[in-house]
Amino acid sequence: MVMEKPSPLLVGREFVRQYYTLLNKAPDFLHRFYGRNSSYVHGGLDSNGKLAEAVYGQAEIHKKVLSLQFQECHTKIRHVDAHATLTDGVVVQVLGELSNNGQPMRKFMQTFVLAPEGSVANKFYVHNDIFRYEDEVFGDSEAELDEGGETAVPRATPGQS
Repeated sequence: MVMEKPSPLLVGREFVRQYYTLLNKAPDFLHRFYGRNSSYVHGGLDSNGKLAEAVYGQAEIHKKVLSLQFQECHTKIRHVDAHATLTDGVVVQVLGELSNNGQPMRKFMQTFVLAPEGSVANKFYVHNDIFRYEDEVFGDSEAELDEGGETAVPRATPGQS
């Protein structure tokens, strides 16, 4: 009997269900979704005010997740998109809200690239993971600085060209 390959959206939705359930209930085990070649960025600024850098590999990702001290974590998933990638992977984008340690909910965006795990059919691991809080990306200011931090770029308003 040949199993039919699930759609990327089905894979993405099931992954999101499993990932955020574990984040909410047992975040110490999140690293099990990642492999030795995985990368993980949990966005925003570090304690020195610099952009958070990626960590690589399951062990370093585990340390990073532990350092984020997820406790009493709650998520509300608002939207999931998923598409096939090259080599039978799936890219998944998640928009939602997250509360950690009893703090207010914050809007977030998270993008995963799921890669096939060996020759096992329909089994994936997280190859890339990028997480950003919306308020850290967009802020509340009227003008944003470019990456060099020197040039102010005004925000576009509807109806302007």
